[in-house]
Amino acid sequence: MAAEDQAPRAPANPDKTKKRKKPKKDKWGQPIAAAAEEPAAQQVHETPEEPAADAEEAGERSESYECGKVVASGMPYTTTEEEIRGLFDKFGPIRSLQLSRFPDSGNFRGLAFVTFESDEVAMKSLELDGHKMGNRFMRVERCRMTASSKRQKKSEHQSDPEKPEGCLSAYVGNLSWNITEKDLRDFFKSSRVASIRFAVDKRTGDSRGFCHVDFEDDESLEKAVGMNQSELRGRPVKIAYAIINRA
Repeated sequence: MAAEDQAPRAPANPDKTKKRKKPKKDKWGQPIAAAAEEPAAQQVHETPEEPAADAEEAGERSESYECGKVVASGMPYTTTEEEIRGLFDKFGPIRSLQLSRFPDSGNFRGLAFVTFESDEVAMKSLELDGHKMGNRFMRVERCRMTASSKRQKKSEHQSDPEKPEGCLSAYVGNLSWNITEKDLRDFFKSSRVASIRFAVDKRTGDSRGFCHVDFEDDESLEKAVGMNQSELRGRPVKIAYAIINRA
């Protein structure tokens, strides 16, 4: 009997020999109930994938482009404005064409911005992407909207000033820096222009990119305002009634 009493005994419950996990506590030192932990765990392991895809699509939609405008790059430096127009005008009427030039020499740098009358026409012109010009391949893509163009678009949506009583003057903006009075008189050749007043920087004497044009009669003014967003030297010109009439 003594020998039997000395025989080693197996543990009654092997699971009780395992080390118990310490209960989780919150930041105040109180134990967290197991029932409260389960939903959190489920939330971690059951994260849906669809919202991520939706967020990606939302990011693509937030990418903003200028309506009807494309940018063409990679062209030979010898390309002329006529050649560029010949390539793009087969897709539809061109509203404006801006050639980027080197500031020191004024020579074409192989980059141009083409604005069409509609976004549909602009999308068709993307067919020219990869078109070979000389020994180079041109790249054509939609023109992304810059911060300045977003501000301009916002201002365009704002209502133009109403015509003041007795007004015979028009505000003309978005002009090229080297625009001349002759250019403007030719531009408004269907109207009777009385005078042109350029806005200049008082310190440097340089043009500020806009002017006021005084007309001889109301009919001439109305014709001029009707030319709003018409192209002058590759730029769509902003034309509206002048707030202050000095005529």
